[in-house]
Amino acid sequence: MLAEIAETAGLRPYLPHRVTDPVAAAHLDARAVYEIDRSHVASATVLIAYAGIPSFGVGIEVELAREHDVPVIIVAERERPISRLLLGNPAVADVVKFANLDGLRRSLAAALAAIGSATREGARPIVADDVVVQRFIASLEHARQLPATEVAALLRVGELDGEASTAIRDAVQSGRLFGAGLRDLVGRYALRGTELGAFVLRDVLERSLSETAATLGIDPRTVRRQVATARARVGLAEDAAPDSVAQWLVTELIAPPTRALQLHLFGVTRARR
Repeated sequence: MLAEIAETAGLRPYLPHRVTDPVAAAHLDARAVYEIDRSHVASATVLIAYAGIPSFGVGIEVELAREHDVPVIIVAERERPISRLLLGNPAVADVVKFANLDGLRRSLAAALAAIGSATREGARPIVADDVVVQRFIASLEHARQLPATEVAALLRVGELDGEASTAIRDAVQSGRLFGAGLRDLVGRYALRGTELGAFVLRDVLERSLSETAATLGIDPRTVRRQVATARARVGLAEDAAPDSVAQWLVTELIAPPTRALQLHLFGVTRARR
């Protein structure tokens, strides 16, 4: 429900239980869980924290949000008490208490709109152009890099191992796939197994159909099906053209421009085998 409301407000929610759930992801060690969730909180636009049930994890996430200047909206049923320590955290921008789901939708949507408005209208200092460029480059570098432990944890959650896992590790290390992009594919879009491998190898790394099939140990026809399924899951057309896929990678996944996009920008078309 909270994710649905956030999506309606134009946000792309990250749901921790899809990645670091103690049951579904019992194979992740404690440090990997911390690093994965910390990185998502640090890069968030807003943190929606459900406080209806006491949780150490929620409290830690709110404090992480404070450290990284991320506004927090506390959500709880009207009759549930909320810790004063949590309410007193400077990051808490609003508290939504609800009696029914309709009330939750209205109140949370209003709180998200208010935070979005404050972010857009807030006073911003004038920054020199060269500083803007430096910050942009730094942000790309931050998006590119991930600790090796987090990459390994994401691949375990993504149910990939063997040659495909090695190829994706190498792609992150070389910068062909940004670490933040891998995090989104596994966490936000919930790609798993050969579906994840086929999408990365075929659409991100632009490997041929036969090479992708050999790496994953499946036949080319299955590769096509898995790529189509993955594209649909991330919001692309199943038969999307290479230049459309490449533009999506750059604008949505935080990935370096692929050869397909470079050729498209220069007015050159190509066919994929």
